Amino acid sequence: MNRRGVALLFAVAVIAALGMISLTAFGLARLEREAGQAAVAEAQARGAAEAALADALGGWPKSQTPVVAGQNTVLTEVTLPGPASGEWVVRALGGPIFAIRASGVRLSAAGQPIASVVIEELVRLDSLAPDSLIHPRKYPLGWRLLP
Repeated sequence: MNRRGVALLFAVAVIAALGMISLTAFGLARLEREAGQAAVAEAQARGAAEAALADALGGWPKSQTPVVAGQNTVLTEVTLPGPASGEWVVRALGGPIFAIRASGVRLSAAGQPIASVVIEELVRLDSLAPDSLIHPRKYPLGWRLLP
């Protein structure tokens, strides 16, 4: 029996196995990097949405409040450091109950959205504050995260 042929065959098999292990490791590393970047982008989008919601809960002029149930009014956009931004919209639901919808988006370097988050808060508008701004009060039903 030729021992050189067996040794060569064994060496080729070991090199092929090491190559497959290396390719698998590189593929998994790439997937982990992409998953990490997506998680960071979603956290930045959530931060932008929460900043927009906090800005909305600070109040707005009465003249910008929607009157008819179902009517929306886009009030402001919040820009954060980096490519994340948020905006908030007030929607009249009928009577003194309104919905504030805050959305945040994280953009890529090319300007394409990578991640987006929408948060909606139900609020009650009772009266004007002394500074002539409407300051909403959280409605007991709270907020919900929208898909």
